[in-house]
Amino acid sequence: MNVYFISGLGADERIFKNVSLPDGYEIRHIPWQTVRMEESIQDYARRLARDIDASHSFILTGLSFGGIIATEICKFLTPEKLILFSTVAVRSELPALYKLAGKWHLYKFFPAFSTFLRLPFIYWFFGPLDKACKLLLRDFIDNNDPVFMKWAIKQISVWQNEQAFKPSIRIHGSLDKAFPLRLCKPDYIIKGAGHLCIFTHAGKVNEIIRKEFDEVD
Repeated sequence: MNVYFISGLGADERIFKNVSLPDGYEIRHIPWQTVRMEESIQDYARRLARDIDASHSFILTGLSFGGIIATEICKFLTPEKLILFSTVAVRSELPALYKLAGKWHLYKFFPAFSTFLRLPFIYWFFGPLDKACKLLLRDFIDNNDPVFMKWAIKQISVWQNEQAFKPSIRIHGSLDKAFPLRLCKPDYIIKGAGHLCIFTHAGKVNEIIRKEFDEVD
């Protein structure tokens, strides 16, 4: 069975390099595509979904913003299961600051305000991180697309989804600062992990995946 992975904002398939699937499952990465600023998240999700072969059973997974996109895809395609890493399932789980950014249109100031962000803060915000994850995150930052970033930040802040897709499995780090645990309702909590638990705590994540995929069989 194909398992489709959508990475987080500004990231690519390398964030999933430590993921290991059981026999019988194949990883398929859905890459980000160039976006138009006035494009809706629904239309963008439909474009990404063209990479999914829905004629056969499949599983869909998304990390962070990729999880939001995956949730939108589930409104017109039906996977056997949706797996969400380090993300929210409905608007009510968004931090208040994110909602205010949408209400006050603060996303319009990106990337101007991003120049004030420094690596120590970014490492703290996404951490705790190991050395390999810091190097990968630095590469993502150095090669990000400002247009896509600005568009995505807007989409997160104005996201209106009110109904979570089922069946879904949610995996979340206990120290996640991007989407704090206190606001979310995950099925699995990885203690001591931050927003990028899929990379830094892949061993524990893989154990959960094996358990869940056994139930799909």
